[in-house]
Amino acid sequence: MRYTISILLLLLSIQVHAQLLRGRVTDAGTGKPLYPVTVVNLDTRQSAYSDEQGNYSIAVRSGDHIAFTYIGYKPQQKDLSFVTGTLQFNVRLEQINYLLDEFTVRPGYTPYQIDSLQRRSTYQRSLAFPHANPFNSPISALAQLFAPTTKARFRFQKSYAKWESQLFVDTRYSPELVTQLTGLTGDSLAGFMNNTPMPYDYARSATELEVKMWIRYNYKQWLKNGAKMIVTDSMEVEKK
Repeated sequence: MRYTISILLLLLSIQVHAQLLRGRVTDAGTGKPLYPVTVVNLDTRQSAYSDEQGNYSIAVRSGDHIAFTYIGYKPQQKDLSFVTGTLQFNVRLEQINYLLDEFTVRPGYTPYQIDSLQRRSTYQRSLAFPHANPFNSPISALAQLFAPTTKARFRFQKSYAKWESQLFVDTRYSPELVTQLTGLTGDSLAGFMNNTPMPYDYARSATELEVKMWIRYNYKQWLKNGAKMIVTDSMEVEKK
């Protein structure tokens, strides 16, 4: 009995405590490192960025969904079914072919809108998967509650909305803009941005000037608080 309880506690601790996922992101065609690639944990909403060598690290748990996105490239996602210790996952992103017949790019579309169309095209089947109506089809609805594949698809649908929100924020609150306004680069840049996430609602409503003022204000506050270079959950895990 004690042995069984110990095993259950061990499995529970593995699922609860975050582990470190690290790797390198490169161009699938040239092999060159991509920077700064946005790495998002769709379940915890934590984000990180690859450095100039394409290296990244982020905190993960069993069952988390990790998305890798870079403007002009097809997104990639990794689902973590079981996590122990430090994980290694190298990513090769493919450039988007805007001449494909899968979708039509209209004049005036922003890079974010074009990439959003590509993402919807890539994940169309999972996003369109319907929820069974418990009143019209109670047996189907009950089956969906227990089917692992179906539950995974529904979790992805929820995660996708968070992912899109984060990617929109990235278009307003980009590493390039922060570097331009603050001079931060590398780990300091990632530390500041991970420590000071921009709310989605603010990113949607703020003018370009207001975004710049927000960055400058929060940068000054960050310096006042000691300019913590190590602030991400993934780095905290590494430190332990």
